Amino acid sequence: MATHTNHLKRVVAPLQGSALAIYFVLLPYVVVTKWHRTQRQDDGALVRVLLVALALFWLVFLYQVVRDVWRLRRGGSAGTGGSAWLAAGLVALFSLILPSSAGAASVAAHHSTVPSARQISPSRHEPTRTPHRMPEPWPSSLGVLPLALMAKRRSDLIRQHQFVDLNYDVDESIELLRALNPALLRRLRQMIGEGLDGVVDVPNAIETSETSIEFVDAYVACALQPSPFGTLVSFAREGGTLAILPTWSSRDVVEAVVALHNGKLAFADNEIELLRALATRSIGNTLVLYLGDRAELDDELAACSITLTPYSDRPRPAVTSSWSTVAPQSRHGDVRVELLRAEAHVVGLSEPLTPTLRRRGIEMLAYLAMHRHEPITGERLRTRVLTHAEVDASLRTLANTASVVRRSAGSDAEGPRLHAVTSSGLYVTHGITCDVEVFSTLISRARQLSNAEAAPLAHQALTMVKGEPLASALRGFEWFLAEGFGARLSRDGEWAALALHHDALANGRYEMAFWALRQGLLIDPYSDVLIEASARVPRFREFGRDAGGPAPHETVGPGRAVTMSWSLNGFSNQVTK
Repeated sequence: MATHTNHLKRVVAPLQGSALAIYFVLLPYVVVTKWHRTQRQDDGALVRVLLVALALFWLVFLYQVVRDVWRLRRGGSAGTGGSAWLAAGLVALFSLILPSSAGAASVAAHHSTVPSARQISPSRHEPTRTPHRMPEPWPSSLGVLPLALMAKRRSDLIRQHQFVDLNYDVDESIELLRALNPALLRRLRQMIGEGLDGVVDVPNAIETSETSIEFVDAYVACALQPSPFGTLVSFAREGGTLAILPTWSSRDVVEAVVALHNGKLAFADNEIELLRALATRSIGNTLVLYLGDRAELDDELAACSITLTPYSDRPRPAVTSSWSTVAPQSRHGDVRVELLRAEAHVVGLSEPLTPTLRRRGIEMLAYLAMHRHEPITGERLRTRVLTHAEVDASLRTLANTASVVRRSAGSDAEGPRLHAVTSSGLYVTHGITCDVEVFSTLISRARQLSNAEAAPLAHQALTMVKGEPLASALRGFEWFLAEGFGARLSRDGEWAALALHHDALANGRYEMAFWALRQGLLIDPYSDVLIEASARVPRFREFGRDAGGPAPHETVGPGRAVTMSWSLNGFSNQVTK
């Protein structure tokens, strides 16, 4: 019954709207013409009274349509009647008549508003904050990065349903969201690196090239002020201190700070609100920023949140980060075979592989990439790679597969990446790499360094792992285990996980330590060392540190969360063995 009723409303609404539009146009004409004729009629006074009533009714109808148009322009709902249908038609007509630059002008005027300068007081906070407002601490015309940060914040508020004002300008929001630049924000995140907090000077001509490095920790950032060549951006992660302008109030901080990760950002004015926010947040997804005085908190609560400090010209970290200085060992434009995932995948092909030979083509590419420093005989490819059900592949199958691979791999300045087979039946390649080789190269370099210097290399290697290697390969790749590549990958993965785990524990970054072990378990799910280590990683960063805390039976109080103690001495020897 409800379905038929809604359908009937959708059919009747256009008819009612059309009738109302005709009524709206014709009624003034009828009132004016009849008014002049009443002067020659005996019942003219009565007719004039009726005409006045119709005129009042016309004004009420005009008010209703204008109100519905206003609601639709502000993003609200106007109902489902004929008046709402007519208002929707007028809004659509206005969007065609009015120039599109009007919305941009309103955004520029809105963003150029400079908030009032109010000092943050540790003992006096503003109780109300409106997360739907988006003013900027300084004009947005000074650079694209502040506007991109504002667009990121607006996008987060909309996706997380944190708007409390339904009358915000839809056009202004659309224009602002168009300034969202994920590549620019990823580049900013790469420049920040893995520091606890600080200020970076982002140049105006910052490059937005894609990066293969994936960062685990969540950060917040805010644009402070323009620099001679770019923009000063303050950043911090959990446990750090975010630098803000001394003139900012609590409201200014709420409206300027942006989460660089895909998670929520909560604010707390006092210790009670901070404890509530920490208790109800999602670990690793929500950051809590404390707006009060850092001296009011003990060290453990401060380590679970982000605190504030006035900005000063203190030394700033370099633009580049040591976590991103090592590039993958492959040239731009090379074909890359990815085996550190559940299903083998090839990136950079000139054209897709033939569907009937796709599985064999990927396996042949993987084998050639893993042995790219030596020529491979066709006999080995027939008996070791292309074999199926203990039956060696025929020469015709080998030739067809090689032709498909050569055509799909394409050519570069040096010719076809899969060379023509030699007179002695050897297969030689160039420009074809494999992520397993890059992974092993990074770990080989890391083994020659100290643990603190090896941690960035181990982090970069572990970010390449996108799933349990070849877990979905139902056929083929027996050579990967038989030739020892699987065993070497397991050893390297275990070493990398323990190295990064040990460095993260030493710096109190427990979630990074747990993430490293989980990445290592993707490579070797049966590693007893990694399973044992993951069971001993502190599960919640906000519940104390790894050693030296009070007794385990101490009760929970407002000044201290649950305190635990762990023995982590056994892990330091795993990396050095």
